[in-house]
Amino acid sequence: MSNIKTSARTVAAVLLVLVMGPFCANIARAESPASPDPAHHVIEIKLADLNDDNPLIDYRKAVLELAMRATGKRFSIKGCQVADVATSDQRYVQLIQAGQYCNLMTTSAGSSMTRGLEGIPFPIYLGGGGYRVLMANAASLQRARDIRTLDDLRRFRIGSGIGWTDTSIMQANGLDVVQGNYLNLFEMLKARRFDFYNRSVFEASGELETYDRDHQLAIVPDLVLYYPVDLFFYTTPGRDDIRDALLEGLRKILRSGELAELIRQHRSTRQARQLLKSTHPRVIVLNNDRLTPLERKAIETYRLDWFK
Repeated sequence: MSNIKTSARTVAAVLLVLVMGPFCANIARAESPASPDPAHHVIEIKLADLNDDNPLIDYRKAVLELAMRATGKRFSIKGCQVADVATSDQRYVQLIQAGQYCNLMTTSAGSSMTRGLEGIPFPIYLGGGGYRVLMANAASLQRARDIRTLDDLRRFRIGSGIGWTDTSIMQANGLDVVQGNYLNLFEMLKARRFDFYNRSVFEASGELETYDRDHQLAIVPDLVLYYPVDLFFYTTPGRDDIRDALLEGLRKILRSGELAELIRQHRSTRQARQLLKSTHPRVIVLNNDRLTPLERKAIETYRLDWFK
């Protein structure tokens, strides 16, 4: 008799499980947190230097916004929430490595500072960042007429910033480089501490307007230096969402022609493009062995003919 009762209880228990199982499963699913929906994921970008009122930085933001819109993904862009004091690139690198306050910056390819960051292998100037002009004082402007080769240039002293990638590139090419603080270099050139100040083709004209109100300096006409370098975006390690979306968007705006149009129209690039197109400068080519293989390949792959 006891065996019959036991069997009956067992059967009842099994039936209860069968009946209640789907109900309990539904409760469990209702109580468990929902899985993230990729379609609703917002890529939050915290860009270094965003709040700096500078045409060159405005260009970086314009490229970033154009590329992210091209992906069709949801995103937001804001500046890094750091103290309102001057912040060096090295400090931004540290902040981006941590990823809390900043997660994206723009700086020159080949910098040793960025080795711990995740690079987006796409030159935002399509190679234009490698074109340089020489700012001169009255005496060196006259002497520059005879410069035709790298050996000719080696007879002069070139001013450049302390720790800059450009400084190490010129030194590796056998040039005599005098280093100093960015702003001090303009006064040092006026005082003839060196002969030329190496500047980006995008920077020089605006800098003369700002730092040479007494018109002691000028750009050496019809002479351009070139070495393979450009500005790249760098993000926090592990932020694959930023890296992948931004690279996808940059490629899209290149194919669509939107990036070339931005370069043609933007206030920080249009004069440089017109300058290189309208002249037939002497071009002196320097080697650059500081690039990573990925950076070098990107500069070789994504290019604009700046002389057309």
